[in-house]
Amino acid sequence: MNELDVLSKTCIQIYKSDEYHGSGVLIEVDSVFYVFSAAHVFTQNISEPLALEGFYGQSETYGKIDFDISIGKPEASQKYDIAIIKIDREQKFSNFPSIRFCEDITFPNTPLIFRGTQKSTALKAHTITPCFLDTDTNNEGMFCLKVPLEAYSDMKGNVGADVLGGYSGSGIFIIQPNEIYLVGIAQNIDKDDFTGVNCRSIRAIKDSFIPTMALSDFHGGNAQLKLNIAEIKRNVTQDMIEERKKVNEYGDVENLTKKMDLFMKDWKPEDLDGFIIDILVWKDIEHTKIRNHSSYRDRIENVKAIWASGNKKYHVSSIQQGNNRFHKILDDLTELLKEELEGTSIKSSSSVIAAGEVARLLANCNLDFKK
Repeated sequence: MNELDVLSKTCIQIYKSDEYHGSGVLIEVDSVFYVFSAAHVFTQNISEPLALEGFYGQSETYGKIDFDISIGKPEASQKYDIAIIKIDREQKFSNFPSIRFCEDITFPNTPLIFRGTQKSTALKAHTITPCFLDTDTNNEGMFCLKVPLEAYSDMKGNVGADVLGGYSGSGIFIIQPNEIYLVGIAQNIDKDDFTGVNCRSIRAIKDSFIPTMALSDFHGGNAQLKLNIAEIKRNVTQDMIEERKKVNEYGDVENLTKKMDLFMKDWKPEDLDGFIIDILVWKDIEHTKIRNHSSYRDRIENVKAIWASGNKKYHVSSIQQGNNRFHKILDDLTELLKEELEGTSIKSSSSVIAAGEVARLLANCNLDFKK
């Protein structure tokens, strides 16, 4: 299925009587059809409950679409500027494309696409592509798209908000050869960036309007960065663990044992295995997931520099104090990583990265620790 076939079946023009108000996207969730749009398409005062009287949709493929009811609490529509309109089950939409829902949009240079209608006398739908992520999704579920400059004008020379205002409510898609993802809804022109369009993440719709909606990984991108730690650990076989006997394999094991002698009385081989697993898991992640994305590595190195600059030399008088201090170091590094990796797909693995980096530091440290 090509882009035009998909978008012509999902792109909706929204009218009240004969007056064009904005765009929307026709979507099927759990065998129920909805039109997703921006709340301000229906009313200038989004603090009031949506009134659908006189409103209807016009589909490029399916013709006129009668609206049934709006769903969701008014405060959610007000907070997120989202309108979710349920369509009567008697209306049928043949050969409707299978669409997944996804909040993962941070994979580098992923092209996004949306189709809507300009505010012009022609009222013809246009596809805006390629668009790229300009800012990551924030705590309010907003992200900004950088759109092509040519999308900011029409044949009469109108530019900016005069043209793109009509695209409010358009669905934002990632379209791959075999998979289609709806990732959000276009809402307004970004005030700080002339070539930016503010959008609301699909996550806001799931959380506040349709909680049964299932979110998928973006298999063309972020799934490559999603870190299945359990699977990686299963791949760290006992044969690899036994390599600890080789001093310079997987870090300097002799150095690790010196620290363990100092801080862990009567430690067992399984304790050493734990450090080696931390190193191996992070090594696998780094080499197979992010080695081609230097920005991630730069962020991690920046965090380590900040973390190191705030640490002083600590003297401990007991094994318990040493153990507590070690875990405090891990916690501090993890929190710094979470802050630096905010908005990226590896934020959730901050604790794994921190454990691996600390284990590396212990293994590479040549100080001769003594009790």
